[in-house]
Amino acid sequence: MRTTRGFLGGGGRRLAAMAGAVALLAAGLAGTAAASTVVDESAELTMEAPDVAAGGTVTHRVTVRTTMAGDLDLRFTTEKGQRSWREEDRWGTGLSVAAVDGSTADCSYPSDVVEESLHCRLPEGTTTVAYTLKAAANTPAWKLTAHLVFSVGSDLLGSATSDFAVQSSVPVADDYLVLGRDKGTGALTMHGAYGVHGLDVERYFWRLNGWDKYNAFTKLSPIKEWFLGGGVVARDKEGVLWHYQMPGLDMNTPMRMEVRVGSGWNAYTLLRGAGDLNGDGQADLIARDGSGALWLYKGTGSWATPFAARVQIGTGWNIYTSLTGGIDVSGDGKPDLIARDSAGDLWLYQGTGDGSLPVKPRTKIGNGWNIYNSLVPLGDINADGHPELVARDAAGVMWMYMGTGDAALPFKARAQAARDWDRFDALT
Repeated sequence: MRTTRGFLGGGGRRLAAMAGAVALLAAGLAGTAAASTVVDESAELTMEAPDVAAGGTVTHRVTVRTTMAGDLDLRFTTEKGQRSWREEDRWGTGLSVAAVDGSTADCSYPSDVVEESLHCRLPEGTTTVAYTLKAAANTPAWKLTAHLVFSVGSDLLGSATSDFAVQSSVPVADDYLVLGRDKGTGALTMHGAYGVHGLDVERYFWRLNGWDKYNAFTKLSPIKEWFLGGGVVARDKEGVLWHYQMPGLDMNTPMRMEVRVGSGWNAYTLLRGAGDLNGDGQADLIARDGSGALWLYKGTGSWATPFAARVQIGTGWNIYTSLTGGIDVSGDGKPDLIARDSAGDLWLYQGTGDGSLPVKPRTKIGNGWNIYNSLVPLGDINADGHPELVARDAAGVMWMYMGTGDAALPFKARAQAARDWDRFDALT
C-alpha cells in the first residue's frame, strides 16, 4: 500500500513531500515507489494505490479534506524508465476502471482505457473516493503512476502522485532510437523504433544541430526511450573523437555535453559500437584501420575517459563494406558482430564475452544484402527476447528484420518499416 499526504502550516502555499518508499514487484523485479503532494491550507490529499495482479482487481482510495467544493481529476501514465503508452496500447493495456464509489462525490469515469481521467465533483469537508482497477489476464507488467489534481475553478489546491505496478509475467516491449543526420541541415534527429510501422521520418524525440562537423558517428549500444544506453561517439574532420553520454531518465536532455576522447582517430576507416563485447558490463567500440586490422576499445563506464587502450582483435576486415554490432542475434546472451562483404553476403561473428578473443569464426547467414546502404541494430522491440535489425535501401525505404534467436537463421523475413529515409546521409 502506498499513501501520500500533504498539509500546510501557516499561511500561503508551499510544497510538502512525504517520501514513502515501498517495495513493488513487477515481472519479478523489485523497485521502490515514492509520492509527493502540493497543497495549500484549504486542502489535504491522501492516496492509497496498491499494485494489481494480472487477471485481478484492486481498490485504490483517494481522500480529500477541503474547506471548499471543487474538482478531483485522476489520470495514469507509465513511470520514468518504462516505455510510454503508444497509440496501439490504448486498447491493449488491459487496464480499466471497473467501478467508483464516491459516496457524496459526483463521479464520471471511462470504462475502456486507463489513460482517460476519472473526474469527481467533491463537496466541502472530507470525501473518500474508491475506484476499482481491473487488469486483464494478459496485461503486461506496466509500472504506472497515478496523478491526482484537486482544484477550485482555475486554482490548484492540491496534487499528488503515487506509483504502483501490474504484477505480471508478460514483459513490456521497449522503444529504441534510430539516429539520423539530415543531409541538408546537418541536424541529428532521434526517432523511435517500436514495430513494423514504427519508424516515421516526420516524428522524432529530439533534434540536435551542428552534426555536419563530424565525418563518422555511432551509438555504442542500442539506445532506449528515456535515453538509456551506451552513448554516442563522433569523429570530427580533424580526427578528434568526442563522447556523448546518455543522461538516462531525462527526456529534456538527450545527451550530456561532449567530452574530448583524443586525436588521431582519422586513421580508422570504420568506427562501430559493439555493445558489451567483453562481458564487463560496459559498452565497447571497435575500429578498423586502413590495413584492415580490427581494434577493440573496451568501455570503462567513465564519461571523461570512456575507453581503455586499444587491443587488436583481428586482421583482414577490409573485405567488408558494412560492419555493425551491439546486439545478441544468436540467442546466447552475448553481443555479436554482423559483417557484409562486397558480394552482398552477410556474416555472423558470434560474441564470446572474452575481451582477448571476443568473436568466434564467422558463419554465413544471408546473401543479397548489398541492396542496402545502411544497417542499424536495434534492441528487442516486441518483447520476445530477441533484438531486431533495420536496413535502408537505395530508395530510402527502411526494412525491419525481426530477430529469432537462432544463430543459423537469426532474422525473420523482412517487413517494410518506413519510407523517405533517404533524407539522411548517416544512420546509427
